[in-house]
Amino acid sequence: MSDLQIDITINQQHYTLEQLDRYEYERTLHVLHEMKRLGAPVRDGDVELSHTDINWLDPQRAQEISLDLRCDLGEEGIVALYREVLADSDARWKKFSQDYTPGEVHTSQTDITMTGVSLPETMRVLSGAVLRNSLAVMPEHFMVVGDISSGQQRIMETFGLFGEPTFVYGTASTEFPDYMPFTADPEYPSRLYGELLLLSDSTEIHVGAAHQFRTQPDGFTIRSIFFCPKGAPRAIADGHTLHFAIELTRGMRIAHQRLTENGSASE
Repeated sequence: MSDLQIDITINQQHYTLEQLDRYEYERTLHVLHEMKRLGAPVRDGDVELSHTDINWLDPQRAQEISLDLRCDLGEEGIVALYREVLADSDARWKKFSQDYTPGEVHTSQTDITMTGVSLPETMRVLSGAVLRNSLAVMPEHFMVVGDISSGQQRIMETFGLFGEPTFVYGTASTEFPDYMPFTADPEYPSRLYGELLLLSDSTEIHVGAAHQFRTQPDGFTIRSIFFCPKGAPRAIADGHTLHFAIELTRGMRIAHQRLTENGSASE
């Protein structure tokens, strides 16, 4: 098995794993502060943490506490905790989308090439089949259940390291709409185009991503173009490339660790 090597480019700028880890740590602290503000019991063992205590958590312990809390609350608890926040997010996305014209979107692109773990091994970590896996890869994942290709996947996450989480469901296709300001690259033979709708009432919010994949010996390359309506802040598109890069590279590292320890990335 090869050593894990990951090359990350976001909007034509190179990023290191160390940079992404720093963003992840900052967002983990943000989530812990937010959940405590909303009334969740943020604990380190049997000790309930103050906001000051949270700021003194090191990255690994903060990550562990956040993951355990999100998993312990589960879908019912998370939805109850964020009920008012989700209603507010729904209203904002409806406003962002009210004057939408097809193809009038902000876009932002992430390119990642890696060796040391395969695409299927990485996707087993990222899939909604095991909730803890899906939450472990990104601190602002609160719910990822199901497979987007079925049109039944439920996703509660924050878009773009910006704003608050939104509860949506995803639909998917292998074709890119011709009205979008990007086209499929023939060098990437596998494609997935996903769009999101509000879970509350199926409103189309014109948010999604066009993913393209190319396998290579002992690894793969992914090109992902995130989009959101131009009525939304540009910062959402710019930030979601960082969100996605954190999510994907964390999934790669978890998959590679499992291969190293067990010889398989599957559960």
